[in-house]
Amino acid sequence: MPDFLKTFYVPSSEHLIEYDSASVTTPTDDMFESQKKQLMEVEKSRTWSGSLMDTKLGEFQTTFGQERYTRSLPMSHSKQCYAMVGLPARGKSYIAHRLARYLNWIGVKSKVFNVGKYRRELVGVNMSCDYYDPNNSDGADSRKMVAGHVLTKIVEWFRDDPEAKIAILDATNTTRERRDMILDRCLPENIKVMFIESALDDPTIEENNIKEHKIRCPDYQGCEPDTAFKDFSERITNYKKAYQTLCLDLDRELSFIRVSNITQFHINNISCNVQSKSAYFLMNIRTNTQTTLYFSRHGESAFNKEGRIGGDTNLTENGISYARKLGDFLSENSLTEIPVWTSLMKRTIETCSYLPNQNIRRYKALNEIDAGRCDGLTYRQIEEQYPEEFALRDLDKYNYRYPRGESYHDLCCRLEPIIMDLEKTNEVLVICHQAVLRCIVGYYLNLSADDIPYIEIPLHTVIKITPVAYGCERENVEFGVKSSVTHREKQTAESIEQRLLSAGVISTCRTNSPGEVHSDSETESV
Repeated sequence: MPDFLKTFYVPSSEHLIEYDSASVTTPTDDMFESQKKQLMEVEKSRTWSGSLMDTKLGEFQTTFGQERYTRSLPMSHSKQCYAMVGLPARGKSYIAHRLARYLNWIGVKSKVFNVGKYRRELVGVNMSCDYYDPNNSDGADSRKMVAGHVLTKIVEWFRDDPEAKIAILDATNTTRERRDMILDRCLPENIKVMFIESALDDPTIEENNIKEHKIRCPDYQGCEPDTAFKDFSERITNYKKAYQTLCLDLDRELSFIRVSNITQFHINNISCNVQSKSAYFLMNIRTNTQTTLYFSRHGESAFNKEGRIGGDTNLTENGISYARKLGDFLSENSLTEIPVWTSLMKRTIETCSYLPNQNIRRYKALNEIDAGRCDGLTYRQIEEQYPEEFALRDLDKYNYRYPRGESYHDLCCRLEPIIMDLEKTNEVLVICHQAVLRCIVGYYLNLSADDIPYIEIPLHTVIKITPVAYGCERENVEFGVKSSVTHREKQTAESIEQRLLSAGVISTCRTNSPGEVHSDSETESV
């Protein structure tokens, strides 16, 4: 490389950019602080109105190209309806809920609309299998009415919520007539439609799906299992009479993904990034729903004991005691053969050194959130040295990015390949860090971006995540080893307002709700 070219590392990115040092000024902390102070003086003289997250927060937000708050890049500006297709007991609801959970986690607001739930509300429960016979005109009219009602609910959801992106219509939609009905209702509303068909030709899997899920649904409350199984099997037979699968010969113009036995995929006419990401997720989905995943933070480190964030320190005596207890736990529960994933930090590697497991993999993506210039400081020191940063992080902890560091949103983007690998994994123990586990556990528990940064992930605790129905359950296993408390509670709106005032970020304001600061007079947003 010529001498006049240098390599510059961009925060929150693994890419290296080459630039001409003669034409670009390398940013320094002194330059950053000088410009920020000048702009802060301008901001202090103004009055804030509207949500702080909707304002510019001063030009220093983008000083030297790094924003103070992260934003999700729009993967699609359009509203979309993903319509499930397939016979009953084919895993459609399982796929719909898993896909919605993933899309919500990556910042694409999604919601599942289950037609069976609305049918029970509108028509009632305990409908016999004859209700689903295509030759039963009354039943067909009733089911068409319910489908129309749910489509109206989807349209209303998009109209009422500007953040809404993906509605997942969880229904059989087994005929072209029904799929045409979906297109006729959605397309005039500028809602794009993609069909996702789940096909299954293994009778053993079908039988297990019926016994594990369907005979326990509200349609068969108070019904004997054998009677429920027979009735549901006959329901499937009635659906088969009119079933028309998606195929290229007749449906080439449609956007669709056809999943056969959760192992083979036929993808047609994918038209945007979010549809591509959805297809990629479906190709990584795990078929074994009974798998338990194990997560743990490293043992207590020297920085944990001192109340400092970040760093790359070794374990304390308590941390070593926990690592040994964790090894005993794995041995006692016959988990010595499962793979162990860790970060590249010393405290996770040292924790693994006390385990009996030999299959240990290290991933840079599992490293703790980068605290940038705040790395190695206590929260008290951050509040004293960077009062405005301390206050603004409390305002929107998920999107706030440390100076020269990362945000929780950045962290989720970094962890997406890990999530894909977890979806394909049976049993695994992941040993990493507090913020990282907040993002991963938040994914499995389907928590919002507002809640993820405040999930309690205590030290010296194994977190078991077990799938149940269409979600997951969390169980904490503790070993009685003492440790520092590193959890910081979500601050109240009044507390955030006072910190913003003390830091000089705002002059006078009144707070209506967390994250919203309004002035006493109507003024232009700053």
